[in-house]
Amino acid sequence: MKARIKLIFLFLLVYLVGVYFFWPFSEESGDSGDKGIQNNLQGAADENIEPSSSLVVEEAVSPGKSSRTYSWNYEGYRWSLSLLLDDKLYDAYKSRTRKREYDLFASDPYDDWLIKNIADTLLSLSKEYGLEENKVPGLCVSFIQSLNYTSDFASSGYDQYPRFPYETLYDNGGDCEDTSILSVAILQEMGYDVVLLELPEHMALGIKCDPETEGRSFEYKNNHYYYLETTGSNWQIGEMPEEYKSEPVQVIPVYRRPLVNLDFSAQCEYSNKGGWVDVNVTLRNVGSEMAENTTIYVALQADDESVIWDQVESDPVDVEPEEAYQFTATGLRVPGGKTFRVYVRALGENLFTEEIISEWVSI
Repeated sequence: MKARIKLIFLFLLVYLVGVYFFWPFSEESGDSGDKGIQNNLQGAADENIEPSSSLVVEEAVSPGKSSRTYSWNYEGYRWSLSLLLDDKLYDAYKSRTRKREYDLFASDPYDDWLIKNIADTLLSLSKEYGLEENKVPGLCVSFIQSLNYTSDFASSGYDQYPRFPYETLYDNGGDCEDTSILSVAILQEMGYDVVLLELPEHMALGIKCDPETEGRSFEYKNNHYYYLETTGSNWQIGEMPEEYKSEPVQVIPVYRRPLVNLDFSAQCEYSNKGGWVDVNVTLRNVGSEMAENTTIYVALQADDESVIWDQVESDPVDVEPEEAYQFTATGLRVPGGKTFRVYVRALGENLFTEEIISEWVSI
């Protein structure tokens, strides 16, 4: 896994300088210089451009590398964003487990370089071309809305397959959870207070606004988050599709945090006098922040759970995102003729407790 992470960072460093370029231009612009672009923008401010005319163009650059150019309309202008993407980096993302919560796709640290570049450019250009501050989130989401909508099953063969932002851009789109994750990542980097909004069969984002703002909002920790749709086109802040208005909504905050997946295997040798159990534990941090001072506790529980036949705890370790830590507990004892089960727990300084247990076994 460490080799894979190093591979990711190698590609990031190689392509960081020229990873993308981004520019707005009018629908009828034929000029290539900055001055010409600015003049055309000013002249096109009142043009009525249909918001549905979005376009994604893919072009091979070299073996294993390609560019994606995304073009869309917003507030009377034509905008375009080009990214240089790499097949091997995409494959590294695809190899990562989907067993993590939705917010951890949005807060993943390994695409910070990409998200920061897009966010910084959107903010810079919105100021350069006089876009009103309250229109900036719409500029971001209009880009996301221009991507293709594809269901998880059609694109991956799985009913549920959330994507990291890099994957969504590489795939030229995704479903509602993918576009919501990408939108939240960019808007959060821009400095907006945003959350994911999960519905039974849908996902969108919520953006913190003044309580007097019109439209549908959801309260979370004394803040009002206004619904913002990331699929389709031309949705406004607070505007919620009719079919979702009666559905329950769960607010999911997005922040950096560790999350571990636990797995273990056990082997037992026994005689009439007792048993000896070896337990091999794998802890993988699928979160977006280091799991600090993390220990693994292994015990053989009796059927009376207040009784422990044997137990051991690892030394504390720090586990980076996407890294795995292995711990082996050897020779744990259980008396002959007794029933036990293996209990494994992970504890950490900044980690919610995670635990798993085996089935009951009799010696």
